[in-house]
Amino acid sequence: MQDRVIRAITIDGSFRVIAVRTTDLVQQAIAIQGVDGGDARVFGELLTGAVLVRETMSPSHRVQAILSRPERGQMLADSHPDEGGDESRGAMTRGLVNRVGDGALAELLGEGAVLKVIRSMPRGQIHQSIVEATGARMSQALMTYMQESEQVLSTLAVTAVVEGGRVVAAGGFVVQILPEIHEGPLALMTERLTHDFANIDAFMVEHDGDARLLKDELLFGLPHEELFEGVVRSGCDCSEARVLSAIATLGAQEIAQIVARGEVVSLTCEYCHTPYAIGAETLRNLLTPS
Repeated sequence: MQDRVIRAITIDGSFRVIAVRTTDLVQQAIAIQGVDGGDARVFGELLTGAVLVRETMSPSHRVQAILSRPERGQMLADSHPDEGGDESRGAMTRGLVNRVGDGALAELLGEGAVLKVIRSMPRGQIHQSIVEATGARMSQALMTYMQESEQVLSTLAVTAVVEGGRVVAAGGFVVQILPEIHEGPLALMTERLTHDFANIDAFMVEHDGDARLLKDELLFGLPHEELFEGVVRSGCDCSEARVLSAIATLGAQEIAQIVARGEVVSLTCEYCHTPYAIGAETLRNLLTPS
């Protein structure tokens, strides 16, 4: 089974459904950031939520979701679209965890917690929203965001089931109610979501997070058309070129002093922990007018 996202719409225009499997993505992210237990669950659900928000609102643009609480710290999920045109590589998502003190990051949810979502727009603008994240699960905070900030009437559920440091299953879905909704399909979907998917954890574990099966079960008995299927993956867009761009902001004088001392600038990416060592010869190129 591979992490995938599937988008579909009912033929009668009642619903749009986005289903995603993120098991491998979440496993890699929690290993890199060194979180486990309840912290890993919340982090995995935030990562999955960022993917779902991007796929629902702006599949070809970047979405960042930041869950924070001043006395605990913050988690950040950064979901990028597939920009290379190679569907087999897929859309990349990465995450970052910043802890304050020794408290459990799972307590980022609750009174005083906020969810901030930053979404890129087609012409380079930024759409930014902040909502309270006072519910017991990440799904509630994400659904609040969709309804209050995006005015999208939908049901959203995410999960990350973690046992003994291993992600057993992770993924989720969005069921968006469209303007063409009819009473019959609405009653059917309401019954399905209330009973069959009241516990998404059990479904995802039993079926290894299968995104297609999740979509099929959500839309069972409702004729629909599949609009898109793509790969989602853990990854990072850091590079030596980006590191050099960051160093360039130090200014020519400070860079010249580093070069004169023959120092090596060592940096590590916070997202993927890749180390970079930039020597004096490479830094000298920053002092040469292009």
